[in-house]
Amino acid sequence: MKSYVIDGPQAMSRILALTMIVDGHVSPSELSALRNAPFLEQVGVDADTFDCTMRELCEDLLLAVPNRNAGLVEINPALLDEVLAEIQDPVLQMCLLKAMLDIVYADGMLDSRETVLVRRAARRWTHVIH
Repeated sequence: MKSYVIDGPQAMSRILALTMIVDGHVSPSELSALRNAPFLEQVGVDADTFDCTMRELCEDLLLAVPNRNAGLVEINPALLDEVLAEIQDPVLQMCLLKAMLDIVYADGMLDSRETVLVRRAARRWTHVIH
């Protein structure tokens, strides 16, 4: 998987994109939740950056899938930790965590894969703050 600049727009976009696709689909309400995250524009995450990063994430995940016919894409925990480690600023971490929560709750259904992702981010990032 590609590496991005620490705390950069692509690193943030990738985490948000992963939050959207982890349950296997992107709903219009999740896209709306993303558009309503006020801090994104301030940190350089615009529509073009997000779209490009989402495409790159999907390509990376498809290349890593051992069995594409199963229709499931899994990201191993070590790789997920590397992705989460690209966000080191505690303020950005909390802003992203809130945006992730807004996204996973936007469609009114909480999937177990979404729960795993958000918990892992919360554990990693709140541990950094203490």
